[in-house]
Amino acid sequence: MKVSELLHQLADKGASVALSGADGSHDPQLRRACFDSRLVMPGDLFCALGGLRTDGRRYLSAAFERGAAAFLLQGNERYGAVPHLCLPAAWAPREVASLAGVIAHELLGRPSESLWVGAVTGTNGKSTVVHLLEHAMSECQVPTASGGTLGLRFQNQEQTILNTSPPADVLHQWMSEVKKSGAEAVVLEASSIGLEQERLSAVAIDCAAWTNLSHDHLDIHRTMEAYALAKAEMFLQLEPSAVALLPADVNLQKLCADSPAQKIVWAFHEDRADLRGTCCADASGLQLEISGVFGEGQIESSLIGQHNAENLLVAFGMMRTSGISAEDSCAALQTCSAAPGRLQRIAPEFQAQLFVDYAHSPEALDHVLRALRNAYPDSRIGVVFGAGGDRDSEKRHPMGVAVGSNADWCVVTSDNPRCEDPLQIASAVEEGVQSTQCPSVLELDRRSAIRLAVERLLPGDVLLLAGKGHETYQEIDQIRHAFDDCVELREAVACLA
Repeated sequence: MKVSELLHQLADKGASVALSGADGSHDPQLRRACFDSRLVMPGDLFCALGGLRTDGRRYLSAAFERGAAAFLLQGNERYGAVPHLCLPAAWAPREVASLAGVIAHELLGRPSESLWVGAVTGTNGKSTVVHLLEHAMSECQVPTASGGTLGLRFQNQEQTILNTSPPADVLHQWMSEVKKSGAEAVVLEASSIGLEQERLSAVAIDCAAWTNLSHDHLDIHRTMEAYALAKAEMFLQLEPSAVALLPADVNLQKLCADSPAQKIVWAFHEDRADLRGTCCADASGLQLEISGVFGEGQIESSLIGQHNAENLLVAFGMMRTSGISAEDSCAALQTCSAAPGRLQRIAPEFQAQLFVDYAHSPEALDHVLRALRNAYPDSRIGVVFGAGGDRDSEKRHPMGVAVGSNADWCVVTSDNPRCEDPLQIASAVEEGVQSTQCPSVLELDRRSAIRLAVERLLPGDVLLLAGKGHETYQEIDQIRHAFDDCVELREAVACLA
């Protein structure tokens, strides 16, 4: 697509874009949109976006040297770095992130419009719901790709990403690639930060689901209201043909009231909900009974806990909106195992029950510990956990309270301290534990903390290693050191053999 054609299409969509910086006869063919100057290839439109730490306009020369054919910039055409590069520059008067996503979508032939796209937002449960959908829809002969915390995945191909929601140029490029490889559906995690930064801009979403809302990411959003609004924006931008699955929370429903999409409310033990579930759970798993507008069904799952019953119910609702029958949806979801690092059972031959989970917020810790308490009512429960550095510091004390209120003992340790003092972080967490009178030990070295906890386990005890889940690193002073909780837990058990 040539620059002139792209500008005409943007104008038809109501975008206000001016062109400058080159001779009018220079109308290059554009290959794709690229937001990272280091990844620019000949023929790309380099989109100079603003960021938290830098400004994309600083990298115009770098993009030019790598073969950029044109630029997209925010501001006005008096910015001095463009004319001497002699390339067309499209100027948008306001924030360009959303427009850049639209351009990425257009240049790649609008790949998401020919895929069924499901998107899941919420504080907790996003990764599990996406994992369930990827597996179950594929079982129903709908080749399904997934994107989120666990990476970009389709069949046997995986691509690691730094954020839950990748930049829009990466996302649209990947959807184009998986479509060519045979994908018919894509399921995505939609983080609040990703939504606020327009990383899902122009993605044609067929079904959006909201799992829950609880304390997290207030270092970015500052207030719970702003956090909720960031998530609600996805629902407000849905097309009338889309479906919005919302929890039975009046406040969240009010935020999405102006969404043009069909709204379906899901809940447990709530007769007025459109999609309803009831659940019985124990150590062997759970039994979920489903009723409502999508029909009736039953799922017997090896997953543990009420929170996983909620994840299954949401996944069922999303599958039904894609056209899969209730019977087939239940049968496929019944075969799903836990997502990596989500109440993942480790060393089942050991005398105690060992689990690794990604829980790193007060509510997530509360949910997973309640699930373990219900599954193992007569067992002592120990927890090894910490809180991340350079993130929402207000949740550290509540995290300690959540563990202390549900566990019999715990070891407070380090969890990705990043550029903060590990002792300062752990001390704030431990204060929360101590307010509950739960016995605790502080051991900053995570490896030592894991081994200390394993050594004190008795037959029949339960140990939860929380916070990192699927992660394979420990981030300290901007360096990621190899560290895998699952590996460390297995090695700790082997040392006792």
